[in-house]
Amino acid sequence: MFIKRKTASIRSVRLGERFVKAGDPFGRAWKVTRLWTTAIGIPHAQIENDCQRKETRIISVSALTDMNFYGPVAEPA
Repeated sequence: MFIKRKTASIRSVRLGERFVKAGDPFGRAWKVTRLWTTAIGIPHAQIENDCQRKETRIISVSALTDMNFYGPVAEPA
């Protein structure tokens, strides 16, 4: 049985866009620093911790836009 996940609308992620990990008690923001598609066609992003730039992660774009895992950070007005 498959569970339907709450996902953001299917959209492309842009460089510089920021996300916060769901359930992170500190609300650390992660910034998209690199985008690419794997050899089998799965889009991925490299994200960098806004506070500690040495910390990076690689994640699929589908997981990054899945509200169960990450949510977009509102840009300052």
